[in-house]
Amino acid sequence: MMKLNEIEEVKKLIKNGFNLELISFELDIPIEEIKQCKLELETMKQPNSTRTYSAKEIIDSENKQAHSKMQQMKERYRKLYFTSNKIEVKQPKELPRQKVEQINLVIAEIEEIVESIKELPKKERRKEVNAILSKLKQIEEYQLTIEQAEKLHYILQSEELKKLNSSITDKIDFYMNRSRKIVIKKLAEAIDIAQAQSDELEELKGLERKLTMGMQQNNQIVVGAVKSRIGNKISKIIQQKAIDRIRNDVPEDIEFIIREIANGTLNIQIANKIIDKEAKKRVQKKPKTRFSLTEEQEKRQILIQIRTVLIEKSEQYHIDNPEKTILQIQELCDGELEQAIRTVVKNLTNVKDFERAKEVCNKFSSKDNESSLSAYIRKLRKQIRNEEISDIVLKGLNMNGTEREERTYFELIEKGIKMGNIKLGAVSLGKSQDGLRNITLADIWVDENQKEKSR
Repeated sequence: MMKLNEIEEVKKLIKNGFNLELISFELDIPIEEIKQCKLELETMKQPNSTRTYSAKEIIDSENKQAHSKMQQMKERYRKLYFTSNKIEVKQPKELPRQKVEQINLVIAEIEEIVESIKELPKKERRKEVNAILSKLKQIEEYQLTIEQAEKLHYILQSEELKKLNSSITDKIDFYMNRSRKIVIKKLAEAIDIAQAQSDELEELKGLERKLTMGMQQNNQIVVGAVKSRIGNKISKIIQQKAIDRIRNDVPEDIEFIIREIANGTLNIQIANKIIDKEAKKRVQKKPKTRFSLTEEQEKRQILIQIRTVLIEKSEQYHIDNPEKTILQIQELCDGELEQAIRTVVKNLTNVKDFERAKEVCNKFSSKDNESSLSAYIRKLRKQIRNEEISDIVLKGLNMNGTEREERTYFELIEKGIKMGNIKLGAVSLGKSQDGLRNITLADIWVDENQKEKSR
């Protein structure tokens, strides 16, 4: 039992923010007594009011606090996981059939007017253009379909509707240009609605082609924004297709190489012959364009495919002998040691084999702390720590344990964050259910002070 002067010293250290376990270790005082001092400080209302808490009361209190924090984390995670982050797709207003027919009729009337004025002198054409402007006003407030807007845009580009000003102060050309801008905006909006509703690559490319350079020059902000959105969507789809192809379209011979690497039994000469043969086959199979890959480029693609499959299908191709596999990948990939180490470490961490992943880092760590390999190993170690904490957090979030069990998990997480000097935002907890949001420990952590420290 602590003496009075020891109690005062411990309380002073607690007030100054020292870690309870550190105080216990340094002063050789049981942790329960240190925690009792902390509870007395938290509940003390007057300087001389003290109360002695039993070890059971202290443990029960801490179990409840940790349980409460775990419950808050679970609730935050649940909300983020199930909340949809999909951008609401703009839906065109459903116009009554009568209104759609009215818009089509107005467009047809404008087309007839333009056809009828081709041979008229400028003065006569001006009168008819005023009638066109009046008709355009009738449909200005409605969302047009792509077909309607395209047809109207084409009609308004007619030479008969240009250069009609009769004097410097005349504004008929200004009003016509304003109408063209409005139609271009409506066409861009209709294309934007269509692209938001589509994930078909060819359809998106077709929509992108509809946004011509002339349209962009006429209405740079609106057209440019829609074109950019379509371009980004096309790039993401192409990128995802390329990733899926690398991950899933694995020829039988290349799959043999992957299996042999994972087993640590690869014959490099046989593997190189297989890769050369596959690279030639891919070059011959693909159409010849200025974007076609050479055999050497195809070989590099195959090597990327091998490393990607080893990482992403780690349960299917679990590595038995990490050191041997690293040396085989290095030899196969012409000396790329860092990539070989990364491939093996990711394979191990993906199946939660964190201890062997750490052993790999220790084995290949350079004595030269300033070397690029040492810097890379330090980065990998940090990633392993992050994934290890992520695994503990996810187990805690998915468990339905007692207060004591949840306290154990919470303390494990806290200890891991403090000891590893971990940034909460670097600990990934996967994606939301719709796949659109990455969830990190920073999103659900309940200790705001710790959040600030780990940023």
